[in-house]
Amino acid sequence: MGSQYDDRNLPPPSQNPALNGNTPTAQGNGGSNGGNGNNGDATQANGNGTNGAQPQQSNLLPHEYPSADRLTSPDIPTAQLKAGIEFAKNGDYQNAYDSFKKSCKGGNPSGCFAIGTMYATGKGVDTNIRRAKKYYEIGCSAGDPTSCTNLAMLYNDDKTATKDDKELAAQYYMSACEGGDAIACNNLGFMYANGDGMAKDFFTAIKYYKLACEGGSNLGCYNLGLLSNTKNIYGKKKSELSQADLNYAACNAGDIVGCSNLGWMYANGVDDVPLSYAYAAKYFKRACEARDVKSCSNLGVLYQKGLGVTQDTKYALDLYTYSCNAGLQQACDNYRILKEDLHINPKPTYNIKPRPSKQRQSSVYKR
Repeated sequence: MGSQYDDRNLPPPSQNPALNGNTPTAQGNGGSNGGNGNNGDATQANGNGTNGAQPQQSNLLPHEYPSADRLTSPDIPTAQLKAGIEFAKNGDYQNAYDSFKKSCKGGNPSGCFAIGTMYATGKGVDTNIRRAKKYYEIGCSAGDPTSCTNLAMLYNDDKTATKDDKELAAQYYMSACEGGDAIACNNLGFMYANGDGMAKDFFTAIKYYKLACEGGSNLGCYNLGLLSNTKNIYGKKKSELSQADLNYAACNAGDIVGCSNLGWMYANGVDDVPLSYAYAAKYFKRACEARDVKSCSNLGVLYQKGLGVTQDTKYALDLYTYSCNAGLQQACDNYRILKEDLHINPKPTYNIKPRPSKQRQSSVYKR
């Protein structure tokens, strides 16, 4: 038997992404965020066992000082607000607080957002979640979507949230999403996907993940791909969304599993994706360079067999060695098989295609 693809990183796209128990964890967001909604450093986070998607929760905006990135936007001209930002940058939180409060009282919702963030994060004042909610609510009511998002995060605190709190969180996320906040769209999608405070509704979740992805949320694209890459969700018809397009968006947004998935799809020619070993090699290489060991092993198969790349058995052995040392048994088997083949025939020529990965019911699409 020849070397085989390890498909455990991406089971066949025909399998349901949300029903199986051994779901790999999704990429959450455990880092800081600026007010522009960019993702911080990722961490692994477990969902509730329904799917691997994760919300960007408990990451109040901003992190180091109140809303510097967000509030310096040219469309926020209030003098007190600008002064508050400068004070906060220099660590003068008392004057920053005074300036933000004047801005808030003067009708600028971003000033209210900044005060709320100071209370929520304990920057320059004692942490006071009740007051943080008060100022976020003022900002939200005045049309600031990020205030709505942070307010929803506070209400959706897993440690203290009641059913009523969850309902409020969903309402505030919806307001923020309608106002263009991609993080809010992602988090609302997560609540629908997992039945978090509401009835589980995969198709509504897909709707909000799609809005998040289109709004520039890498995590929204990631979760969209996770939930959408299916031909059957509880017996319902296949989503009209293209799995290849979703993985492409996720890969280009920096999601390595999206790159690995694209490689697998091109290597096997599945789900309307044309068979292309050259493209498979391209995406496996991108994921491998980010230390995705299964992609490195799969790239090794292509180099071993000269599919889409110039045959290079030495490089294939290097790739198998790396993945094997990282604990991937399939790579260890591939290394052994290739070494045996080279011993028999030092210059082997392969004209066969990699054997298609066996379909599995036990895994889930994407991480």
